[in-house]
Amino acid sequence: MTDQAENLRARIKRQLDGERAKTIAVISGKGGVGKSNFALNFSISLSKHRKKVLLFDLDVGMGNIDLLLGKTAEKTIAHFLTEEYSLDDIIQKNYDIHYIAGGTGLNRAIKLEKDRVEHLLQELKHVLYDYDYLIFDIGAGMNDELVRLLSGIETLIVVVTPEPTSILDAYSAMKIIHLQVPEAKFYLLGNRMKNEKENSIVMQRLQAVMNSFLQKDCEILGFLPEDSTIISAVKNQIPFLLFKPNSNAAKQMRIVTKNYLMKNDSLEQTQKEDHFIERLKHFLLRK
Repeated sequence: MTDQAENLRARIKRQLDGERAKTIAVISGKGGVGKSNFALNFSISLSKHRKKVLLFDLDVGMGNIDLLLGKTAEKTIAHFLTEEYSLDDIIQKNYDIHYIAGGTGLNRAIKLEKDRVEHLLQELKHVLYDYDYLIFDIGAGMNDELVRLLSGIETLIVVVTPEPTSILDAYSAMKIIHLQVPEAKFYLLGNRMKNEKENSIVMQRLQAVMNSFLQKDCEILGFLPEDSTIISAVKNQIPFLLFKPNSNAAKQMRIVTKNYLMKNDSLEQTQKEDHFIERLKHFLLRK
């Protein structure tokens, strides 16, 4: 009861001060580029900077955050949408972060339980004042509902690998979003790069295309290397940041996090709470 009272007081204070969570979406043009792995380790890395993070797995029906953590979530978003659970009931806790697992069979559940979706949105309005960051792990591919959701999120981190298909698909995804949401803020994150030089070549090429054809600037956030530590960490179902903290991958993750915080931590939120919630509603209630 004491913890609940303290949490309530903290939430009220943040509401009065207008200190709500910043929202981040981690996206990619195609699947299999390490997006979820980055989202998880990025969340943990932010927590090391004393940031309170909620990681929301929105890879609809195929979420794997709990798999990467080596956990089977007792409750998922599907439980919330089909049964009488509160948001607090489905928020899982591990490695200093909180997360909501994606679940399975989500499409049918959402369509059948519209009232539960409305309840989720109401509870998320409160959750926005419980955390410093809400990070959304978004499934691969783009559709109108997803673009509408992303328009309500302040920062989009685009994960790209050196493969030509990844670069092309990342450009296509950003183009779709930009044409509908010109003010979208993109950060480019290289994954499975040999070194910083390769990352610079790939990212500068992508920057040039975005600037030439869309007159859109994108900032480079950093990169994660091709590192056997990451593969071993996934096999052992332990976040690589914790599996081998002194590995090259972990060091680069910390650099990426510092880069992000330097660019964004002191910035004021540009989107209103209701704008974000309304976009999330359209996404969840897609036809």
